[in-house]
Amino acid sequence: MNPCYICRVDPTSHSFHMIDSSCQSIHLFYSCQAKATKYYERVGVVEHFRLHLEKNNNYPWAYILDCKDFTMEHASQILTSLELACMVQTHYVKSLKKVWIINYTWMIEIVINTIMLILEDDLKHIIEITDKTIEEIQRIDSV
Repeated sequence: MNPCYICRVDPTSHSFHMIDSSCQSIHLFYSCQAKATKYYERVGVVEHFRLHLEKNNNYPWAYILDCKDFTMEHASQILTSLELACMVQTHYVKSLKKVWIINYTWMIEIVINTIMLILEDDLKHIIEITDKTIEEIQRIDSV
């Protein structure tokens, strides 16, 4: 069951969930802001991420950030992105093994460059901008 109350009412509200992976030693999470209908509700988005990561219970995890169809409207929610980055860095970074950013565009570059300013080096080093597909990442045996 989805731990996010908002998504239980409307499953299209947010985009952050676990997906299948060949690597059994980590949980693989995926999000695509353009697929979320309530991407602009900062408190709800942050709580959605927090609930899923709490449910993960510090199990090793990796994250695919899909920037497909990312627009200036999405980029305007940079405070949400900054808050999520701070939350992960403060509470969930020890179990985070890798971040893949796919479908990278100049608009997401602005957001990522801003977020990088607040990240510690250990988190910066596990972020990879890649042209791999979701399916290719899902087939990776280890991180």
